[in-house]
Amino acid sequence: MKTINPIKKTLMAATISLAATAGLSTTAHAQIAGHNVLLVHGFQFGDLSSKPSDTEVYNRDLISDFWLERAEGKLNWSSAERVEGKISEQIFEQAKAYSEQGTCDNGCVLVLHSTGDQVMRHFMANQESWMINAGYEPLNIVATIDFGGAGGGTDFADLAVGIVANSSVPQWTKDTIGWFLGLDLSASDMSDLGVVQDLTYSGARSISMQPNDIPRLRFSGSGGNTNPLKLLLSGYSDGVIPASSSCAASSPAAITSCSNNIGYSGEREGRDGPDGLLYNHFPVLMSKHYDHGGLKNDNHRGTVTYVYNDFNAGLDVDFATYTEKVPWWQFWRDTGTFQYVSGSNSKSMSALVYDTFNN
Repeated sequence: MKTINPIKKTLMAATISLAATAGLSTTAHAQIAGHNVLLVHGFQFGDLSSKPSDTEVYNRDLISDFWLERAEGKLNWSSAERVEGKISEQIFEQAKAYSEQGTCDNGCVLVLHSTGDQVMRHFMANQESWMINAGYEPLNIVATIDFGGAGGGTDFADLAVGIVANSSVPQWTKDTIGWFLGLDLSASDMSDLGVVQDLTYSGARSISMQPNDIPRLRFSGSGGNTNPLKLLLSGYSDGVIPASSSCAASSPAAITSCSNNIGYSGEREGRDGPDGLLYNHFPVLMSKHYDHGGLKNDNHRGTVTYVYNDFNAGLDVDFATYTEKVPWWQFWRDTGTFQYVSGSNSKSMSALVYDTFNN
């Protein structure tokens, strides 16, 4: 990352700042616990077939209207690129603009979706040296809120990369599986897969895995049952990302929950949870009702349960909860003892997160 002269630096910061905030709502000055919010979107299929320019990348509004209305800015990136290459350059350019403005002087909370997890893990691991060497203050990131985080990899990426790399796979097979995945697997050049190459289990778990002091708060779902390829994912998943990734398990095992004692349904019963978690990563909420896209939207899908609660990790995590016992004779329901987050019978997971962190 090279240093630029002060005049060019100021002009560039202003240009990127205008692009990054152009689509935000006029009510976008809401904060989380007194901290400005920056959004980082997930994988965009269309980028692979139509590679966007930097200007197009910086100007688009993604994640969801709910979070756009509550954010001060965005850190956008192109899925046609690689995490350790052009993607990091795009994030770095926008981060410099926010540093110049002092957007994170009082701390920022990052709200991430999907592959944004891995994109920002690499940036946060390197931003101090990148920013200081370029003459900027690093962004003061107090915590991240990770919806369906893909930083641990996904079977879909392994499948896509394996098919493209194997020249003996019949074209009809590539076309069929590519259609289901939303990818063009007929490409002979692996580079056409862009960031998908960084989402394989081995690829994802080899990028910037060193511990850092920024807490990662995880929110996971196991819905998405309409996806016919869900059976190809290891363990439980949200239809796109396996629980081992969204829960931040330290290994890519086929787990069935973010906890060894609680299911996605909220039932208190033994589960195949993670053997361990990545450093400073905390599974907070999970639900069997939310799929990959639904986690970030303000659409109520069903009840939500909790894994870690009543603690501080950059933000005060203190969700109101209750317990319900369903007797054995109510055979038309799941029976047992369940723990739920209060209000989850009417509020979306995103709304629960936002409202709770602002109490």
